[in-house]
Amino acid sequence: METRPTTPAEEWQGFKRVHFFKYFLTEEDWNARHDYHLQKYRFHQKYFHGKGIRNSLIELVVSAPQPSFELKVSPGIATDNLGREIIVRDEEHVEVDMTKFKAPTTIYIKIVYQEMASDRVRLKDGRIENKYFRETYRFIVSEKPASENQIELARVALSPACVGIKNAADPFHPNVDEIDMRFRMGQPANNNIDMDTRIRLLRLLRDRKQSFDRIGGNIKLGAVAAIGQSFHVMEELITSNVLKEQSIGSILTFFQELDEHILTAVAASLDQSVTQRPEWHKHMDNCRAFKKLLMDRNRSMRQKLSIAMLQLEKESFSYGHLVRLIGNERRVYVEGQPHPLPRAYPLGTNWDFVKVWSAEMPEIFKIDDLEWLKIGELNITNEASERYYKFRICESRDAWKNRQRLYFPDGTLVEDTGVAHEGGYSEFVLPNVIPDQHIAIIRMMDYARGDFEMMFNVNGRDAGILRCNGYDRRARWRNWPFVIPSYYVNDTSLKIRQTCLTADRDVNMFRFWFYQPIDW
Repeated sequence: METRPTTPAEEWQGFKRVHFFKYFLTEEDWNARHDYHLQKYRFHQKYFHGKGIRNSLIELVVSAPQPSFELKVSPGIATDNLGREIIVRDEEHVEVDMTKFKAPTTIYIKIVYQEMASDRVRLKDGRIENKYFRETYRFIVSEKPASENQIELARVALSPACVGIKNAADPFHPNVDEIDMRFRMGQPANNNIDMDTRIRLLRLLRDRKQSFDRIGGNIKLGAVAAIGQSFHVMEELITSNVLKEQSIGSILTFFQELDEHILTAVAASLDQSVTQRPEWHKHMDNCRAFKKLLMDRNRSMRQKLSIAMLQLEKESFSYGHLVRLIGNERRVYVEGQPHPLPRAYPLGTNWDFVKVWSAEMPEIFKIDDLEWLKIGELNITNEASERYYKFRICESRDAWKNRQRLYFPDGTLVEDTGVAHEGGYSEFVLPNVIPDQHIAIIRMMDYARGDFEMMFNVNGRDAGILRCNGYDRRARWRNWPFVIPSYYVNDTSLKIRQTCLTADRDVNMFRFWFYQPIDW
């Protein structure tokens, strides 16, 4: 007796489960009990897993090791439209009989569920019954597309001159007489991406997002930051654990396609001084290696996954070098996104030698792995210099000029004239600025009156607080640095205001030097 599928009407009415009681046990009862469990299982397969090949990337793959009419089918599992499982445990061979087809035509290699009676026995009354049904399958090669209960494994567009079917050189664009597996149906429900892969992907996404933000901070590459916003969507999908193993190929392709956008944007927007740098060539080599790996059709995605993840991590390192080459701290935001603005540049001990520099300020400093170029100098009490930088002191309670003859810590004696004020603020205009790059402001001051805080405002926006810690009443000259982060450097001319935040403290100024990084 062949098992029958449940009809939609029966499903709507509900499944009928056997209820046993004393003296109730017949052949029909046993079969009804078996059918109930079988129908429930197939109902689950049909509606919770769906029709298709379990993992269409690596299972039930049709191949031709060499041009031939005998094709190979790899092991795998599929489910038909009635929830019946088709299990191919070993590699199978399918023969294409060309005498049955008239080329040019398209043939379809399909698989269909089949039940076969087995273990026949003869009863005492002479009847023959089978004890079991064997669940199996059969392959079909025809010119008709797969019907509802059939599953397409591949198709081939045969030419009149066909002498053998072969694997596709480009699986995305198969030619005639090549195996075409683009129309295979994968099972919609599959295993979720494992935890280790999810964590690595999330880390890579966040690293890549930071790199895109910095590269997009370059005034010529603003669109890159907008592209980087798409990482938020992918990050939410991976975090929610709704993606299946089958989607890993699409995720890796997502990385690769965005890499292509970056390469194209940089090559089109920046000059050859960037694209000839070794950092750029190393990054291009990593991107090409990753793309070549994804295009390799001799290995399944599962086989390539570990190598692909390592290659993506290599790209993260090369993105770091690329950020240092062409990126900066300027951030581009989409509407509604919070602005975690930098409040200060992280002045480390690398700047300490500037504070005690007693000679003339050089044209170039090398600090924090950057070369800083001097772009201007404001000499307080020099009328021409003050007029050029539009220097002024406003709303002060008191202001005065003074001449000081003081020592630097190395014993160098320097005499200079400056101004000081109590209350209010001082401001000046800095011209000829390169937008979207840091600006270092170095102020020569009398360090006997240290221990204060000063707010810097740039073009109407508070850009950070300068903290002058300590004091020295013997060697009193210092050159106190402050770096305005590139986010606030949004024009070629900046109006900079200094306001002391420490009560009852006068501010003295003798000279200012202005620096910006080279090739930042």
